[in-house]
Amino acid sequence: MNTETPTLQTWLEQARLLIAEDRLDEVLSMLRPMLENSPQLDEVLQQSGRFAAIRKQIRLGTVSQAEANLTQNQIRAALLELLSEIEAQQAAAPALGEEMVRAISVMNPQGIVVNSSIQASGDLHIGDKQITQNAEKIYNIDNIDNANFS
Repeated sequence: MNTETPTLQTWLEQARLLIAEDRLDEVLSMLRPMLENSPQLDEVLQQSGRFAAIRKQIRLGTVSQAEANLTQNQIRAALLELLSEIEAQQAAAPALGEEMVRAISVMNPQGIVVNSSIQASGDLHIGDKQITQNAEKIYNIDNIDNANFS
């Protein structure tokens, strides 16, 4: 598991790589929480809607392959432009970049509890107790609820 704190630059590189791999749904999912309190969220929502609509049209066969490719290329271009804009804003306002890094940390938690000052490393368990039991043999496996582990 990567315990490094993500940086805005590595996050942007990851987003660009996903676009290059045609994984637009994943990029859109990454952008939504990061831009939640930003006016740029509207752009992400618009592109999400366009992407969902074109995927549906492709499934239904109501759009030509050329039109589908054009729309997906437009979405890719818009997302790349948005990533460049985020990068430029971060360079112009470092405090904004720090806020984005905090947002990335919450999206990729490494022992961070949202809205809390609790931080930890290693195995962190909050909430329900988790028990791991190792067994050499399992008897009565056909009915796992009544299985005997020894």
